[in-house]
Amino acid sequence: MLHSESRKNRTKDYIALSLFTCALLFNITACKNDIFMSQEDMAARLRLQLLADSAQDAQQHLGLFISSHTDSLEADRLVSRYYQEGNEWVWLNDENEDFIEKAETTVHFLENEVQKIGFTPKAFFTTEILKDLEHFRTLDFDSTNTSVTKTMAELELNLSKAYIRYALGQRYGFMNPHKVFNRLDKRKEGGYRIVYDVDIEQPSEDFTKLALAHAADENPSLFLAGLESHHPVYNQLKERLTTDSTPDGRQRILCNMERLRWRHTQKTDSTQKHVFINIPSQQLWAIRPDSVFSMRICCGAWKTKTPLLSSKIRLIQLNPEWNIPGSILRDEVSLHAGDSAYFARNDYFIVHRNTGDTISPKDITRTQLRSGAYRVAQHSGPRNSLGRIIFRFNNQFDVYLHDTNNKNAFNYDRRTISHGCVRIQRPFDMIKFLMSDAQEWTLDKIRMNIDMRPEGDKGKRYQREHTDEEDPLKGIKMSYVSVKPHIPVVIDYYTLYPNPETGKWETWPDRYEYDKQIARRIKPFMP
Repeated sequence: MLHSESRKNRTKDYIALSLFTCALLFNITACKNDIFMSQEDMAARLRLQLLADSAQDAQQHLGLFISSHTDSLEADRLVSRYYQEGNEWVWLNDENEDFIEKAETTVHFLENEVQKIGFTPKAFFTTEILKDLEHFRTLDFDSTNTSVTKTMAELELNLSKAYIRYALGQRYGFMNPHKVFNRLDKRKEGGYRIVYDVDIEQPSEDFTKLALAHAADENPSLFLAGLESHHPVYNQLKERLTTDSTPDGRQRILCNMERLRWRHTQKTDSTQKHVFINIPSQQLWAIRPDSVFSMRICCGAWKTKTPLLSSKIRLIQLNPEWNIPGSILRDEVSLHAGDSAYFARNDYFIVHRNTGDTISPKDITRTQLRSGAYRVAQHSGPRNSLGRIIFRFNNQFDVYLHDTNNKNAFNYDRRTISHGCVRIQRPFDMIKFLMSDAQEWTLDKIRMNIDMRPEGDKGKRYQREHTDEEDPLKGIKMSYVSVKPHIPVVIDYYTLYPNPETGKWETWPDRYEYDKQIARRIKPFMP
């Protein structure tokens, strides 16, 4: 205690003596007209001297601050790691003579900008930072029992955390969807189901160092201003914040603004041909630079959510067999082991994986079906659950777009009914969209393979000439059609978004309650 009081007294005496010396030097030099130095310049010199003389003790306090706080935000963890690795101080160092002005400019930028995105300045330590800056401006470190070294450490850490919270949040998002959404649905066998697999840009320690290096710029706010999303929908949502005062409406806006901070590595926009699927609206949009058309979809139920992903459609499969996924085989089909009528009614057949032999349903048990030694598939044809067409793209879930034998499902208001794949309302229109450069004869061959009438002259003539043959499709049979070039597909999730076809803003239900998860994660930043 005595040691602490001694240090305070020494600090007080040092500052008083320094101020007296500064004033004396000012009067002498001013009278002699040799060197002119304002009182402000003298105070700035003193501040730099204080920083230099207190650096070692302040470094120790900074370490204590970091070790005594648990960082719950990724931005804060990256900042703490930066200092723990022994990197140089960013704001308060003996080379940064104008640190007060630079810090104030940055804080005032944050105060203004965070409110424009619906956040509170309190989440960026603005009050604490301005208070500590005032202590440095007035060199008031004793009248309020404020330690120079502790103030230095607190100010340096709060400035960096506020700066990186904003920089990281605006550049990559204020939450990481991979870490949040992929920890929601527990699997029976342990672990969690992956429901978010969009490839997005991720923050790194390198970005932290780059951002903090820009704090040495004459105006660090210019760097921060350049990080905000330039997506046109983001800017429109930001504008809507100024007119929507309802709590639910503002929360919906903030959640969808956050989604638009997650920058996809696979770029798609209105100038590029692509397929956009939105789960909350239960719709698909096929987008060309000059036109858009939409169709209804059926997507995953609550327990078997359709994963959010980005990929490219590469292949069209005609008349597929449906190899029933293991989870459906285990939880549903196996319950009907021994029931031949059930298997016949659904066009299912059983195959031994090792021998390839077809097994009679009456000779199989529930345990055998769940053992993994057998697969169950559904014959191709009009009763197949996948319909007549599949659109395949690379993904880890074996999820795809497909036709369906249950066309009536598209009339439901709530169409979250599948096991994860996406059923589409007009599959042949999708073929024409993907293969817009294909000749009519190619499209007619596809039509005839799935029992549709040909529309071109060549196709009609072929059908007339081969109608009476035992196998009319013998010369034109097709199972797979390549899509070239591959067409980007994005399965995403927006509850407020302009309809790509009409341009009108629409709101949709939070079907998988992802908005709730986002709102919970951005709550620390909200008023």
